[in-house]
Amino acid sequence: MGERKVFLVFILLLVPDPLFAQVDNPQCPKLCDCVDSHGEMTVTCGGEGLSQIPTDIPTSTIWLVLKYNNLAKIGSHDFKGLKQLKGIDLSHNKIKKISRGALRHLVHLDNIDLSDNALQTLSEETFAAPLAAAKQDGRRFFVFLANNPWRCDCHLKWLAEKYANDTIVYSERLVSCDSPANLNGSYVSDVPLSDFKCDPEVTFVESEQGNDATTPKTDPRVKTGSLKPLSKGATITTICVVAFAVLAVLFIMVRIGREYTTGRQDTGSEIETRPMILTDTREVYM
Repeated sequence: MGERKVFLVFILLLVPDPLFAQVDNPQCPKLCDCVDSHGEMTVTCGGEGLSQIPTDIPTSTIWLVLKYNNLAKIGSHDFKGLKQLKGIDLSHNKIKKISRGALRHLVHLDNIDLSDNALQTLSEETFAAPLAAAKQDGRRFFVFLANNPWRCDCHLKWLAEKYANDTIVYSERLVSCDSPANLNGSYVSDVPLSDFKCDPEVTFVESEQGNDATTPKTDPRVKTGSLKPLSKGATITTICVVAFAVLAVLFIMVRIGREYTTGRQDTGSEIETRPMILTDTREVYM
């Protein structure tokens, strides 16, 4: 072996691997590790305290790991351009809200892990696109939902119905109700469908704009526009104001009636009303 070859081997042994990883993956996001194994790109950004999903994730990414971060919301454009994704791990974050359109372009998605987050409700529409594509291709699509503080009301009834029909799409393990109080600690799959109710006293719910809404479009309480809830307190206040107005009108009418009756009693007859003619200097009655 020539001196030149020996020198090259020596250099390769001395140079750290991360430098070569950066050269091999020049577009790897900061705080993430990118590994291309047999043509499948895996991007791992776990445990980095991220509050937003990186915007420069390679479009060739197949597996995306974002667990143990501080993500609170998944917007409709967070996975834009990542059409090759097959798996997403979002577990152990602080996610409270997921846009209905967040996964609409991910037609190759096989699974998504949403366990150990802060989700209280979730729209079935969120998974419509990847689920339809998986069924068409004969693939299995799976969603992990364990350890979230689920609010078991009418908005989550769809999930209970899936469990009742022995779904193979949505995980059932450790999916329990956090609210309302009477269902706290109960597994969603064990709660009767009739118990998934919404407060009947709420007339409107505030509808969100665009694809970031989590309230189902079919919710009978939702009307067009941005309307705020009519709370129980507001309803009582409205009734009191109307009642006070009615009582005030009645009081005035009774007062007028009494004065009219008193006038008739004082004169012994009805008060005569005569036309009045105006002159330049005084008022003359005919």
